[in-house]
Amino acid sequence: MRRSPFTSIGVGLAGALLVVGSAIGAQTPKRAVALSPKAKAQIDSVRRAVARFANPQVAEDSGYQPVFGLVPLQGVHYVRPDLVQRGRFDLTQPPVLMYAPVKGEPKLVGVAFAYENPLAQPVPEGFDGPNDDWHAHDELSRDPNEHIVMVHLWLTDAPGGPFARYNPYLPYMAASLERPSASELLAQTARGERARRFAFALAIATHPPQLFDVLESRGGPELTRIAYPHRRALMAAVDSLELAEKRGDKAAYNRIATETLAHSDSLMAAYRGTVRSPRAREFIDKALDELMGIGHEGHETMPGTRPAGHTHRPGS
Repeated sequence: MRRSPFTSIGVGLAGALLVVGSAIGAQTPKRAVALSPKAKAQIDSVRRAVARFANPQVAEDSGYQPVFGLVPLQGVHYVRPDLVQRGRFDLTQPPVLMYAPVKGEPKLVGVAFAYENPLAQPVPEGFDGPNDDWHAHDELSRDPNEHIVMVHLWLTDAPGGPFARYNPYLPYMAASLERPSASELLAQTARGERARRFAFALAIATHPPQLFDVLESRGGPELTRIAYPHRRALMAAVDSLELAEKRGDKAAYNRIATETLAHSDSLMAAYRGTVRSPRAREFIDKALDELMGIGHEGHETMPGTRPAGHTHRPGS
């Protein structure tokens, strides 16, 4: 039997890039419409089907394998390769379960329906209505005539709706901080952009991606020397933010948030600057952009999370 790429995935720079996907269909964001009664019933069916996987150990005992580590704004993906290979949309058997930390404990926050799909065939019909936009991971398939197609379904609140690609509420939940409103996180304003950037900063403060360690191991002592103070400051900021929030000290909270954003931006700049060849730079840009929720021609992304001084190339 042909092996799914998920069966042999390992920790490393290549593994980090595997989370990069491309949008399918329209290249401008679709305006979400109200869920139909059928779509709501379908989501309820998924909730009932995965309720038994509240504990990730149960998922592992059932054949799900954790891959990639914790992806900011998405969580840890637990994958069943056999279901990915099967390629048949089944509400009761999502091939991917997504867990994220809440108050120090892993919580099942979402699922993803991911399948090997021939390039010449349309994606599965999926959920009722136009909201469940699918995206493709071409590099995950070893067959050049196939790719992995995927759609997420959040089982916890997500500002972009149940089928959003990213969930910026997750880092606030991990840090035990009050989250902004959905309208603020989605707003195309300076305040909205700050909230989205801060969500990413919280994500890497609470659970730094595996990619960071890989980059530092390859970048050598000099990169580690530059990155360490920023990583340490990000970790320390979480407790300080929580304390300021509990005290109701908005001035202190905003000051610490601003410092946290600066450390996050500086850390990303250090990682981007660690490579010299154009091909490697493109590789790293794609991986880091995906972690930050940037890319895909503005389709199913977290808009406005681009750090100062970074220009994202269309189509990357």
